[in-house]
Amino acid sequence: MIRHFNEISIQQNEVVKFQEEQMRQTRDEIQKYENEKLIPIPSLNTEGLDSLLKQMGKLGSFQDIAVLYRNKTKPIRKIGGKGSKKGELYILRGLAIDGNKIYMADAKNNRIQIFSTEGKFIHEFGKGQLYSPYDIALHNEWVFVSDSGLSAVLKFSKTSFKYIKNVMGGVSVPRGLTTDTNGEVLIADYSHNRIAVFSSDLEYIREIGNGKLRYPHDVKINNSNIFVADNNEINNIHIFSKSGDILKSFIKLENGEGRIFMCFDLYNNIIISDYLGNSISIFRKDGQLIHKIKCNNPTGIDVNNNFDIICASYVDDVIYTY
Repeated sequence: MIRHFNEISIQQNEVVKFQEEQMRQTRDEIQKYENEKLIPIPSLNTEGLDSLLKQMGKLGSFQDIAVLYRNKTKPIRKIGGKGSKKGELYILRGLAIDGNKIYMADAKNNRIQIFSTEGKFIHEFGKGQLYSPYDIALHNEWVFVSDSGLSAVLKFSKTSFKYIKNVMGGVSVPRGLTTDTNGEVLIADYSHNRIAVFSSDLEYIREIGNGKLRYPHDVKINNSNIFVADNNEINNIHIFSKSGDILKSFIKLENGEGRIFMCFDLYNNIIISDYLGNSISIFRKDGQLIHKIKCNNPTGIDVNNNFDIICASYVDDVIYTY
């Protein structure tokens, strides 16, 4: 009984820390807005400041998010087209942006292709090591690739593109993956209903969400919290603490079918590719939908610092920029 109460207390503390962190981020946004717009926020009295903080907490950001995305209705650029030659794509899954480079999991061609954000082919790698690459995560000098066909995660050098190592057998049908600031690799272990955590050397460390997830498809880290796209009956997004407690569950997509990819912009808005819904959905961090963009069966998705949304289309075999 004592142990039970201790566990509840620990979880409550995690929730309080999460709420305090959200408030701190909100205050930082006020300061940033003040510096940019020269509005004397400190002249507000305590009551006015608290009111503003509560309003911002509901909005998710002091930035007018609608301005960022309301004109994004059609792609301004497309890369690729169906085929097996360099620069052509066939069955697209996850992608990752690294500065002005786009890394694309070209699944049917058993490779990773790299393009400039302007659409120029740069390089390909992974042939001979990859069978059905699913998603990509970058950290320092490393590229990590989940391969659902091999039931493995593979590590490559970002400079030489040389194959380094893999973890095989420790995960089953790995889908989305990400890395944290310490280089730990978090893997959506779809069939084992968990997030598996490995070191940057691909040594197993721990698991998150076992018994709480059903067919997790993607995992991302935002402000030290772990976001998991869960392909349960209602396609939730769960927020976990690093210790593995669920802090919040929100966003219920009608579609998904295990193909939900997600990313975050600079204002912590969450952007989701809704495969069966044929759309890209932008949500505030409180889970409220603010904009939708039509896209044919979108899969991998990411956003750059200019708020350009880069998304792959499974049907069109093209990478679109919005």
